Amino acid sequence: MKKTILFVLMISVICTLRLSANPVSDSTQLASYLDGIVQAHLDDEHIAGATVSVVKDGKIIFKKGYGYADIEKDTQVNPDRTLFRIGSVSKLFVWTAIMQLYEQGKVELDTDINEYLKDFKIPDTYDEPVTLKHIMTHTAGFEDYILNLFAKDSAALKPLGNILKDEMPARVRKPGTYSSYSNHATAIAAYIVEQISGMSFNEYVEEHILQPLKMNRTTFSQPIPGNIDAELSKGYKYSGGELKEKYFEYVPLYPVGAASSTATDMARFIMAHMQLGTLDNKTILDSSTAKLMQSPAFRHHPDVNPMCYGFMDVSQNGVKIIGHGGDTFWFHTLMVFMPEKNLGLFVSLNSDAGGKVRGAMLEEFMDYYFPEDLEEPEFTMNMEDLKRFEGSYRGNRYPHERFTKIASMMGHTSVTVADSSKLRVKSREVSYYVPIDSLTFRNENNSNTLVFEKNEDGEITHMLKDMSPIVAYEKVSKIESTGFHQTLFGIVFIIFLITFVYWPLAYFVRKEYRQPVGKHLNFRMKLWGWLASFIFILFLALLTALTSDGNEIVFGVTTPMKVTFALPLIGVICTLLVLYFTYRIWSSGKYNWSGRIHYTILLLALISLIWQANYWNLLGFQF
Repeated sequence: MKKTILFVLMISVICTLRLSANPVSDSTQLASYLDGIVQAHLDDEHIAGATVSVVKDGKIIFKKGYGYADIEKDTQVNPDRTLFRIGSVSKLFVWTAIMQLYEQGKVELDTDINEYLKDFKIPDTYDEPVTLKHIMTHTAGFEDYILNLFAKDSAALKPLGNILKDEMPARVRKPGTYSSYSNHATAIAAYIVEQISGMSFNEYVEEHILQPLKMNRTTFSQPIPGNIDAELSKGYKYSGGELKEKYFEYVPLYPVGAASSTATDMARFIMAHMQLGTLDNKTILDSSTAKLMQSPAFRHHPDVNPMCYGFMDVSQNGVKIIGHGGDTFWFHTLMVFMPEKNLGLFVSLNSDAGGKVRGAMLEEFMDYYFPEDLEEPEFTMNMEDLKRFEGSYRGNRYPHERFTKIASMMGHTSVTVADSSKLRVKSREVSYYVPIDSLTFRNENNSNTLVFEKNEDGEITHMLKDMSPIVAYEKVSKIESTGFHQTLFGIVFIIFLITFVYWPLAYFVRKEYRQPVGKHLNFRMKLWGWLASFIFILFLALLTALTSDGNEIVFGVTTPMKVTFALPLIGVICTLLVLYFTYRIWSSGKYNWSGRIHYTILLLALISLIWQANYWNLLGFQF
């Protein structure tokens, strides 16, 4: 017992000394800590390489490359020279450019953006216009549009205005109500930069941001310019027990995710924003504009983190943190800074598994340097009240008007009552949340918060996560839930399969044994029912095969896929004939009951699948 008490006291003293010494400023200790966690993640998740930089009080106090930029050539990552694709961290250059134009009086953040657009206009779906503030906070109300987000060759690279004109996402909610992350909305903001400045976005960023900050190894060009092309890290995927080199990812909407940079360059970008727009006597933003950019612009609820003007607020452990994450298939990046601590962190990883590492690294960093002291919540809730929150919640960022809507079936968050004191929340992982007021819950192990919204009737409608200011989660009805659609589809598929196998088998058995047809359904009736079943089974099989790699759909719709989408239309025609024959079967009264019931069940299954296909935008050519 005495040994246990002594051990606890020692740990407390060590923690007190560590906190009071503020070891973030100790570059030796920081290097030791980062070496440990970064290398552990690289080993555990089979990641080829990473690049990291840390800034403190206006200086780079740590920068290092880990692992390999090119395994085949045995090239190690160099934080000064090795370029990593930074994905959506590129968007921060769009927002910085917009704020530059704003402080020059060339754009207004609350003005209808149609005033700045020349080649296309935003549809007037709602009375309220879309503004730059809406776009910067992801509250413009656009659906998600995932087709053609990436490309495998430069042929897909077209002028920004042309792409946006052809791929205008639908407006699906009133602007300013809920955040829902939108690549295309950000690209519209970049296009406005082009329209106002008269320069391509690449040229504008080069002249007004990269050159003043001496970010000489940062580029939006695709492919990478020849003078630094050899320094670009390869992207890797771990498969079959080894890391395999993957292709260069072209981003047609280049301002939203095409940038490549080094840890050192991104450290300079962080310092410029931490120092309110100025670095080495070069100013890219006035201090008042920089402060505005870092201030809250939209918040779902007072208890969840806000969106700033382009920056995401990912504050945790009682520390204000703003920044942005970025993901391509092979590269995963995080850039954040803590204004009150004069501290910034950049990390990028060059393998597919890096997506789950970048966020974990920030949490580990914060728990180590800024541990939080959680208090036990005093609020309690009875079982009946807890059950109000049970259900399936779907993120509002998904395609609404295209066949890719089916992607929204995946990734729902399930909320159930764990016991009389807490909720069980399951998305990718399971967490438990305890109530701290009538609509707010806190993770039992940290300060992460969930807030629920209710309508006028007291019914829960939304779930909001404090660490996800760019998305709201809608509570779906039973008929919209993944479980309902999967169950219904399973039943329908079994009916089709029985019909597909049983009728031909029964036909050949009767023919072989020369049994009289009698009151059995005639050949024509069965033929159309069987053909309808076959067509829908074929459609589902082909669609599954063509989309088996979920990542491929972002490269666009292929010709085989277009042909495949003709099948449901043929299936509808066959179903109409089955409907006609069902009427004939029941009105004549001459067919046996088993045949009538089977045929009717088949009709209901066909109608059910057509309804599902229409619900998921799979009926017709909804590209």
